[in-house]
Amino acid sequence: MAYQALGLGSTANDGTGDDLRTGGDKINDNFVEVYTKLGDGSTLTTDTVALLTATQTMTNKTLTAPTINGVVGGTQTSATITALTTAGITGTGGALEITADNNIVEIRGDGSAVEGQIKLNCHANTHGQTLKSQPHSANITNTMLLPIGASSTLVSLVSADTLTNKSIDFTDNTITGTTAEFNTALSDGSFATLAGNETLTNKSLTSPTITGTGAIAGTFTGNIDGIVGGTTPAAGSFTTASTSVHFQAAVHADTTARDAAITSPAAGMVAYLTATNKLQVYTGSAWETITSA
Repeated sequence: MAYQALGLGSTANDGTGDDLRTGGDKINDNFVEVYTKLGDGSTLTTDTVALLTATQTMTNKTLTAPTINGVVGGTQTSATITALTTAGITGTGGALEITADNNIVEIRGDGSAVEGQIKLNCHANTHGQTLKSQPHSANITNTMLLPIGASSTLVSLVSADTLTNKSIDFTDNTITGTTAEFNTALSDGSFATLAGNETLTNKSLTSPTITGTGAIAGTFTGNIDGIVGGTTPAAGSFTTASTSVHFQAAVHADTTARDAAITSPAAGMVAYLTATNKLQVYTGSAWETITSA
């Protein structure tokens, strides 16, 4: 209701003012509105009324979508908010600063289904990226530290990123994917599997243990345990061969077959001739037959 002024007339007792009843009714109506605004309609409140320009402390108040303009909390050039519940803030005179008693600014969920979120818009405010917490069902409470070092970009689970100078610890972890996916990732386009039958070229094996059957080609140093060459030993050279099980010399039908197979024998090489059932050893200049006494 708008304020109702009493009609006083132009001059005293000129008969143009409000009669007593009308004037009394206006006074009652004005007081009812004041008592209703500042009390329960019949009794004024005993609380202190907040005034527009007074310095007062408001306790247990809810601000619904307020806009706070200017400097908050003193004469500083940036706004300092020490306690704020659900507010839209427009700061002036510098950057907005929020100082919480526990140094944590908490964005609360709605208590039902919506998690707390912070949305960062682009400069034109036409696009935005939202940072939000895990859902209540995940039961997660943790701390995430931002990266150290120079200015950088966070790596996403689904984005295509290049990682530089990073160490990856695969302890107790599993790498999944198809052979084609791994082939694409590896520089040579292929990789050896534990049970596969692959050929390794120009690879160095440090202190390997070789088991099983098959052909071994090339020059080897160190210990070779087992039967070298299988049931049909191939010609070759070696520095040392030692075993606690068996050693089998290269077997040839006769000297012609031996010389054809071993074109450049090394001193100490042993061969067995099936034509004579004798062992021969190369002295460095000729083959000598090992005979019984």
